[in-house]
Amino acid sequence: MRQMKVKIVVAQMDCKLGDVRANIRAIQGIARKSMMKLKPDIACFPELATTGYSLNRRWKKYAEEIPGETTHQLSSIAVELGSYFICGVDELDSKSDKIFDSAILISPGGKLLGVYRKVHLWNREREFFTHGPGFPVFETKFGKIGMGICYDVEFPEAARSLASAGAEILFFPSAQMSPMERHVETYALSRAAENCCFLAFSNRVGIESGTHFFGRSEIVSPECKILDKTSSNRPVAFAEIDLSVSCKLRPKKMPYLTQLVPAAYKIENIRA
Repeated sequence: MRQMKVKIVVAQMDCKLGDVRANIRAIQGIARKSMMKLKPDIACFPELATTGYSLNRRWKKYAEEIPGETTHQLSSIAVELGSYFICGVDELDSKSDKIFDSAILISPGGKLLGVYRKVHLWNREREFFTHGPGFPVFETKFGKIGMGICYDVEFPEAARSLASAGAEILFFPSAQMSPMERHVETYALSRAAENCCFLAFSNRVGIESGTHFFGRSEIVSPECKILDKTSSNRPVAFAEIDLSVSCKLRPKKMPYLTQLVPAAYKIENIRA
């Protein structure tokens, strides 16, 4: 029988642009100082946490293969924490020479379990990164989990795809920026409620090239409750969630997934 109680922790952090070593040290520092005592089952860090966000043309320069040196170092942190570990990285596919805005999932034993490549690319990301192919779900000892990255949370189809494939917890490593604070909180609550799942949002803080990343990392329940949120002096949010809540809500109170009418939906890309 699978474990229904899951301890989740999400981080908010600033990054040093283009300084991978410093950012890995920062990730390790947060893990040791703010996460270790919580003994999380799953820990999540922000989008492009190892490189910083505002690299633009330099994204290609700092992109690394997966697995590689950076994922190896992050695996060591996962082992130290003893938890599943999610983190945003700048990925190079050496076969195609394409780069992806990606998130990795590492097991508590340090094994690379999977990679998600961001599907919905925002603004200048589209000039440099390649769209990911879709929304895979990943098996853990707690059941299936899914990942999106930042802008993905603004598209209902992303979370719906993951939930329809069986994901019960959705993780969104992000680099969301002002003035999107209220929008993003609304999206997070909506995605959790409309898919009857838990959602964990891990966001950047700090300023890069005039862009302000607002943090407010949080964990949200399918009942539209914010279970915990970071603050300026508290870099992690933590919650022990109970997956049986979703199981109880889905059949009657929130039966959205079973009462979909796919034949009625026609979705096309619309040119502005």
